[in-house]
Amino acid sequence: MSESEVREMLPAERRARIVAALRAHPAVRVTSLSEDLGVSEITIRRDLVLLEHEGVLARTHGGAVRRELTDEAGFDEGPDPLAAEKDGIARAAAAMIEPRDTVFLGSGTTVALVMRHIDPRLEARVVTPNLAAVSEARGLRVELVFLGGLYRPQLDSVEGPWPLDMIQQFNADKAFLGADCIDVRAGLTTVSIAAAGLELAMVRRTRGEVVVLADHSKFDRVGPVVICPLDQVDVIVTDGGLASEACKRIERAGPRCEVAQ
Repeated sequence: MSESEVREMLPAERRARIVAALRAHPAVRVTSLSEDLGVSEITIRRDLVLLEHEGVLARTHGGAVRRELTDEAGFDEGPDPLAAEKDGIARAAAAMIEPRDTVFLGSGTTVALVMRHIDPRLEARVVTPNLAAVSEARGLRVELVFLGGLYRPQLDSVEGPWPLDMIQQFNADKAFLGADCIDVRAGLTTVSIAAAGLELAMVRRTRGEVVVLADHSKFDRVGPVVICPLDQVDVIVTDGGLASEACKRIERAGPRCEVAQ
């Protein structure tokens, strides 16, 4: 790294590079980061403390290891141990869609499953960038609007200016969003800048309820990219694995917490 890069680097940029290093490697060392980023080991340790507080990593002796925050984005990782919980959440969400509704479906496997549980006779409009949701639409009477753009295989979704422009053409009755991470203070967060932009645009173009679908593993975690604070969410649908006290904390922050049966 050149001296000019070191001088110009902001703390947020430095921490972003630490996160990038953890994505490339399962663990990092303080000494190596200090040398690579051109700052003291004390500065690196302070960064690691902050990133651990945000749920991005776990500190170890002499370094840190990454915390996986992307289980909702993993479409090809084999059997999902929370498949039954996610299916129950999706079924509860599908029951919220009423005839002639226009609804946004965000990214994620749980959101995609909503399509599987929509009544085949229901006439409604679904607007989504989620290709997995599209694949579940066969046999339904819903009008499906797919937000085209640059396809991201990891998310099975699209990104770029095109889907953002298309979202502005709708006033949705409801939005159903996935979540990598939910925290009372940090709100709804994710690991993907592109997904965050799309989901925030959906929140802003929804005149009815904004509904977040999240199994219990997503709570009390903080991702590096903010979607919105919890006071912009109306309902969170989760499973019975979430402690009742956690539900109460969520409701004090604004959203109604519903447990799918």
